[in-house]
Amino acid sequence: MMYKAFFNGLAGTALLALAGAASAGDLVLENAWLRAVPPVSPTMAGYFTLRNEGDRPVELKGARTGIAGMAMMHDTETTEDGQARMVHLSGITLEPGDQATFAPGGKHLMLMKVASIPEAGEEVEICLTFADHDDLCSDFPVRREAP
Repeated sequence: MMYKAFFNGLAGTALLALAGAASAGDLVLENAWLRAVPPVSPTMAGYFTLRNEGDRPVELKGARTGIAGMAMMHDTETTEDGQARMVHLSGITLEPGDQATFAPGGKHLMLMKVASIPEAGEEVEICLTFADHDDLCSDFPVRREAP
């Protein structure tokens, strides 16, 4: 009985470790999550780390998901007068061995025209799209705070 509880706990821990992680050949997506928002918000922000473990450059072009009418990549910049503003990113090239980190206060996915707002604890499938690579899809857990 004790062994069964131990292995069930171990399996549960492994599943939690894999949440928000995916790979497609030479691309690895980790630490994926969406920030929870009020149910009246038409936008959500998504974060993740993407690593290129291949031997050729890969260009990330954007994302798609069934819950939003549009998904765009943005970066947060600070103006000379100290104001933060978002800038659209049309693509990010990852050289072999490079990684791109999308995190609060920096690069992020902006989901717009969200029809049905998911709650904290739910998961949303988001597919990253590339100019020269198959899409990479993963379930992004919705969280109130960064993991």
